[in-house]
Amino acid sequence: MKQPELTSLIGLRDSDGDQLHLVRLDRANGSRAYLMAIGRERVFLTAGDLDRLSTVIRYEVGDGNKDLMAEFRRFFAGAIWLLILCALLWLFTFKVTPLWVYPWSN
Repeated sequence: MKQPELTSLIGLRDSDGDQLHLVRLDRANGSRAYLMAIGRERVFLTAGDLDRLSTVIRYEVGDGNKDLMAEFRRFFAGAIWLLILCALLWLFTFKVTPLWVYPWSN
């Protein structure tokens, strides 16, 4: 029978001396559990909990590359909308006869 195996994923210490540990427990039946310990407090987490925690950390800290890509996407989306607006204005100005133009003028 295979024995449970502990794998340390993260070990951090802040400036106050508090420690954070994240440990993965691989069980004999193939399932996994995660243990997060901060100081003397411990909590068991599921894979879903870790996913949500990862999302919160990325949101709070910010992922530089993704933020930069989001800025580029917003810029290009704005540029495309500006081009569409200019094309529509050109179409209405020169192709659709405006009401203020006299019939005998070209």
